[in-house]
Amino acid sequence: MTMIKKKIGIFVISIVLLSIIAFSLTGKQGFISLYQNRIRYHEQQAQLIRSNQIIDSLKSEIKRLKHDTGYIEKIAREKLGMAKKNEKVFKFIEDEPKNQK
Repeated sequence: MTMIKKKIGIFVISIVLLSIIAFSLTGKQGFISLYQNRIRYHEQQAQLIRSNQIIDSLKSEIKRLKHDTGYIEKIAREKLGMAKKNEKVFKFIEDEPKNQK
């Protein structure tokens, strides 16, 4: 009779240990979940760095647009096609590609 009790005891302990291991791997705070959260954290950190770089670039652009008349003139010429008095603006139009047969 004691042999059966030992086998049952070992079986119960094995089931409990396997349950603990399974839960520690797959539960809300399991290793797999923690690893996935760590990956997401690093991805979000990288996105935050990129966003901060864009913000810094835009702040610099705003500062130049507010205070640098040479830069404003350059933007007006390049993007808006504007010119100073007595200047001529040349726009080059590319030919449409001919249909190849």
